[in-house]
Amino acid sequence: MVTSNTTPAAIRTKDSLPPSDDKKLEGRRKWLYNELWDRGKPMDFHVFLGHLTLPPVDDPFEIDAPQLFQSLAESAPFLNVNKMTQTRMEGTAVLQPSGAFENSSFFTLDKEKAVNSYFQRLVNLMYKEAARHNASSGQAEGNEKTIPERMYRLADYQMKEIPGGGKHKMDLVFFYPDQLEDIDNVHIAVEGKLNKVSDPIDEDTLGQIADYQYSVWKAQRTRAFVPVLLLHGTQLDLVAFTRDNWYRVELGPVCYDKQVVRKQGIEKVRLTMARLYYLITRPSESFGHICNVSLGQECLRFAPSPDENSVLATVESHVMPAIGSSVSDDLLGIKGYIERFVHPRGRLAHVFRTWYKGMAAILKLSWTPVDRMPEGAVYEILEQADVKGVPKLHAHGLLKGDFFGYRLEYLILEDCGSTIAEYLALRYQGKLDSVELYDSIKCIVRHTLSCLVQARVKGNILHRDISPGNIMASSSGEVKIIDWGYAKLLEDNSLDGDDDDTIASRRKRREGAALKWDYNDTVVTQNEMAHDPLTGTQLYMSIPVLAGAKVRGLPDDIESLFYVILDVLARLQTKMDKAACGLEANDNKSLAMVRAGCLSDEESFLCFFGISEGSAQLQKLLCNLREFLFVNSDKFIASRLIIKPETPRGTAVRLLEPYADVDTMELLSDKGKDMLTPKKSARQIPSIRPPRQISSDSSSTSPPRKRREPAELTEEYEGDDPFALDAKRSKL
Repeated sequence: MVTSNTTPAAIRTKDSLPPSDDKKLEGRRKWLYNELWDRGKPMDFHVFLGHLTLPPVDDPFEIDAPQLFQSLAESAPFLNVNKMTQTRMEGTAVLQPSGAFENSSFFTLDKEKAVNSYFQRLVNLMYKEAARHNASSGQAEGNEKTIPERMYRLADYQMKEIPGGGKHKMDLVFFYPDQLEDIDNVHIAVEGKLNKVSDPIDEDTLGQIADYQYSVWKAQRTRAFVPVLLLHGTQLDLVAFTRDNWYRVELGPVCYDKQVVRKQGIEKVRLTMARLYYLITRPSESFGHICNVSLGQECLRFAPSPDENSVLATVESHVMPAIGSSVSDDLLGIKGYIERFVHPRGRLAHVFRTWYKGMAAILKLSWTPVDRMPEGAVYEILEQADVKGVPKLHAHGLLKGDFFGYRLEYLILEDCGSTIAEYLALRYQGKLDSVELYDSIKCIVRHTLSCLVQARVKGNILHRDISPGNIMASSSGEVKIIDWGYAKLLEDNSLDGDDDDTIASRRKRREGAALKWDYNDTVVTQNEMAHDPLTGTQLYMSIPVLAGAKVRGLPDDIESLFYVILDVLARLQTKMDKAACGLEANDNKSLAMVRAGCLSDEESFLCFFGISEGSAQLQKLLCNLREFLFVNSDKFIASRLIIKPETPRGTAVRLLEPYADVDTMELLSDKGKDMLTPKKSARQIPSIRPPRQISSDSSSTSPPRKRREPAELTEEYEGDDPFALDAKRSKL
């Protein structure tokens, strides 16, 4: 069972997670193909540039250097069966002077080796051609350089594994300058194929280039997207992997496939060279990264917008200062990465332990769909509502507002310590009957209940992902609730007893957050409604949510807390990494039924959850939580919740009194019935997702692809969230 920094998502089985062993190359590539095969879209070159906020042109050097690479295009070779051969004069059998390619080694090679060797030679010659052009232009006109010169190193990696790359043998790799040749410093991978790759891309090829993308994205945490150049036959394409889709951008031919060279063929090859050169000389912050990483990316500095009504920000990369030198307070080191499962698409969060202005801090970089609630906006609302038990937010902002349908935000938060599983294991392993353990569990329950109730009453917010990794405890025992990235801002703005000022304050915070973070509140609301049954970590989801409840409420978060406590107690006793009853191997409905069965008998339910020991006080706490959640008018309702998820819960808040503070009990008593009964939204909106902001030039789709169905994949995704759960398996 997973206990660390969990990520909610649609439901998948354990076997559908990627092979964790990098040696299982074939299995991982098949898994990647199944994840990505239907996410591909064609896109024109100039449209793609527009998405990168670069000038959307077909020929990047049409004005400044219209004849750039003309001589290279004229003398480019042709691909004859398995070999590269010199070109011939048009209409004759006479060999054309090879020019720049004379005596090139690729003429002696065959198959993919010839194709890759030619490409490497071509890139090096383009670098020289650009430098020569700038030198001659500067001498003749006194101008500065008009064409960018070499920025990245192209290396041959056909016979060599990239260290840290998981057995990857990329054909060619563009590396960042002056950096080690490893997976951390790959700018663009190049895959060469002898034959032309059809559309749609075949399984082996897509799995292979997706594997490069997957490894690069895991290693480079400031990536906005991962580009791969696909050289197939005479053609060159750019395959760009973003968080939502991947795009195939046709660049054109780089050599000829016929012995007769025609004039229009020369122009096509020259244009392809110009497009390629333009892409491989873009600075890293405009082609793949959120910042310039040419000097290394050991530290980051974020510069928030001076406009208080905006959260747009910029980020710079810095080299770690030498030992003994002064370190700027606003530099954040990113070497303390907290390992997490990285999926090739969908939501993504990279988390780092670091220091900020002399304080231990957490840096979180999050990719979130633009039609979902930004986590930074949730933290702002919680802070404005004065909700206790939430990490202090030092700084936050947006680095990309809408990039292919996703936003990239950063959060700098206080370091809240360790997860409660780690905190309790360090102190009470094998000591379930100790008084101190009961006191710690009681403290965790009290602070978590207080935070959840305050968030619901003051901020009108549900967490929706209470799990062991999202409840933190400091060394002093202070408890904080983290990871509000899947929180929901409820649409109903009133509870029993609320006055007009309270309702107005909630509405003002809501409208202010939407304006500041530049999102459509109506669209976000409808999407959060649609994802209510899908959001959360499966092993800690409530029975109604597992059963497909359309609306969730505070009782669902409290039920998740109940399972978290059961889980951490079982781990303390058994040292097992899996839950009892095989809960981790069930689909939603099966898990709900198994769980209801385990809970049906008050005398024995703890044994079913792997707890056979514990003090009388601790057992009483768990029994009270069970009765509060699953007993109504002396009737056990867990089974009823499966059939009818909207079944009202009991409102016996007195059962929580020994474990909740006075303020929490007062709120529950005053507004209990209203809070503990989820309400259906009065707003019904037909569409779910906003229209994609993609040019009509790229709207055409490839022919339907036949999905490969290996035996280990037994369920499809439900909804848009890509993860079943966080696959980081911490050993506690």
